[in-house]
Order: sequence, then structure tokens, then C-alpha cells
Amino acid sequence: MVLPHSTALSLLLPLSAAQNFSAWSPPGPGDVRSPCPGLSSLTSHGFISHNGKILTIPILINALNDGMNVGADFATVIGGAGLLSAPANLPSTSFDLGNLNEHNFPIEHDASLNRADNYENNGENHSFNRTIFKSALAYYDGMNATSIPVAAEAKYNRVITEGKRGPKFIYTPQQFILSYEETAIYISVMGDLIYGAAPVEYVHVSFDGSCYQVRLPYVEGWRPPTKQTNLLTLGDMVFSRNAANGEVIPEGLEFTTNTLKLAFGGYDPIIGLLVHVL
Repeated sequence: MVLPHSTALSLLLPLSAAQNFSAWSPPGPGDVRSPCPGLSSLTSHGFISHNGKILTIPILINALNDGMNVGADFATVIGGAGLLSAPANLPSTSFDLGNLNEHNFPIEHDASLNRADNYENNGENHSFNRTIFKSALAYYDGMNATSIPVAAEAKYNRVITEGKRGPKFIYTPQQFILSYEETAIYISVMGDLIYGAAPVEYVHVSFDGSCYQVRLPYVEGWRPPTKQTNLLTLGDMVFSRNAANGEVIPEGLEFTTNTLKLAFGGYDPIIGLLVHVL
């Protein structure tokens, strides 16, 4: 499958860019994807092996840098957690995107913007849920671009909504950071690092669909941002959005590059202990 207008676009681009951004194909039999729309999109665009398997940290660093201008510091932490998510191959040197579907490790979490919670859906926590995503996107009704205050409100509403559903909702300091990071990533990569202004259309395209359908909104005009998204910029964005919605910060938690690194890597960001059973 080729995206609309990809032939015309390819005539205007260097070969490598045309192959990766304007070319897209869905996963076939045996291919795997993750609950993260960004990683799934990079795989279907060819920045990661199309089968979504045997990812190493260097592969992830190159893919996130070339496809989204996301820094090696973030990619290394996520990649390290990915290696821990492959228990059948410990000590691991690679992992598959499908390993990232594990509940609360390393990137899946309750109160997601586009997936049902683990307890609510009999463990089916990795498939796209259009009802949930539309409820989050509805906060941008009438807006052409996202903003930090509105993105923060949409994120906090998901926490409040899921927290009221039942006692099995999990929201520790680690999930606190992961849920803010989910929004920080999309408004940074699809928009800018300062104001969080991403065209709503880009957000819609990059999220709206199962992990087998999502893509980068290249045809719509998106290009990788010129300023890099990394742990430092994500920390600033997390702080800005928390200040905008007034959510109470867990006692003892600070917004630093190190606490983000701990949370993204599968560790408790306050006490620094690994919260994953190997």
C-alpha cells in the first residue's frame, strides 16, 4: 500500500526521505506492533524493520532520530526497558515491539489517551479505542492547533475518568510521569517544544487507528521538527502541563531528567527501584 500522492512527493525528495516518509505499508502475517503509535508508525514507514522484531538500542536510536528527531538519551532509556520486556531472552540484546504490550511496563499505562485500561477490558490494553481517543480529541474542538493548557486538561480528565471506574486503576508516580510523557511526546514531535502547538490534524492522523493503521502525517504537511525532543525538553514539557492543570504531584517526586529516565526505564522515579519482575 502506498499513501496518496506519494509518487508525486517522491519526485521532490531525496531517495532516502521518499522511501521512509511517503512510503507506508501495513504489517503482514507475523509482523508485530506496539501500543505506542509513534513506534508503530516508524515501523510501517520503514525506519524500523517492517516485522517489528529484533530491535536493538542502536536501531531504536537511529529510527527515532531520523524519523522524529528524538534524542539518543530518550531512545536509549526506552530501548533498555524494551530489553527487560523480553523475559524469554534474558539477558536480552534485542526485543520485539509486541513485548511492549505488557501492562505498566515499559510504556503501557492506565489512563492512556487512546487505549482501554488493562483491568477494564480483560487485559486487552494495547488495541486502539476510538471512543477513548475521540473523548480526548474533543478538547480541541474548534481549534486548529493543540496548546499546553488544553492538552494538560485532556490528559488529567483521562486520569479522573479512569480513577472513578474502579479500585484496580493503577496510578503510581511512574504512571504519573508516563501519562504526562504520552502527551509531551505528541505535542513536541507534531508541534513545538515551547508552546505545544501541534496541528490537530497531525495529532488525529498519528493516533487515529489501530497499531496496524497509524502513520506519520507526512502527506498532510508534517515534517520532523528542527529542534530535538529529548529528556530535558520532555521534562520541561511535563512540568509546564502539570502547572497548567494543577494535578497534585506525588509526594517526593521531582521533575528532573533523572526521574524521567527512571520512569521511562521501568523504575520507581522516587526510590529508584526496578518495578518489573524479570
